[in-house]
Amino acid sequence: MRRLSALVLLVVLSTAACGRNQQVPRTAEALCTPSYEPRELVVRGPLYPALPSATGRAPAEDRTTDAAAIRSIVAAACGLPEPPSNLACTADMGPGFELRFLDARGRTTTVTAAGYGCQFVEGLGPRRFDARPLWAALAAAGLPAPPPR
Repeated sequence: MRRLSALVLLVVLSTAACGRNQQVPRTAEALCTPSYEPRELVVRGPLYPALPSATGRAPAEDRTTDAAAIRSIVAAACGLPEPPSNLACTADMGPGFELRFLDARGRTTTVTAAGYGCQFVEGLGPRRFDARPLWAALAAAGLPAPPPR
């Protein structure tokens, strides 16, 4: 009986936790609206998964305060599609990037983007994929991005 109770509790907690992950952070909601007023974008990367032979170097940070460039990057990120349920991704590894958007009201939205596999983008609510438009917008603004594939 104890085992069954523990199993039921685990299922209930897992379901509740999964539901919380689907909520869109308020700052992400603001980021993807036409009224978004950018102040600064900080791009940190490339970030690599921890490897046994890692040098321990800190990733570079680049930034821009060019509002038009930031709006273009925001439009690219917010316009990315959600992955289909039958999506198959390669198991390769590569760089990722962290994008911190600061708006005129002092709010920060952090987005992470993978430059490998299905190129998932996280932090805008539902997971998105195929970040090629995001990479193009970052490169056009002179910010770091993985090379085109």
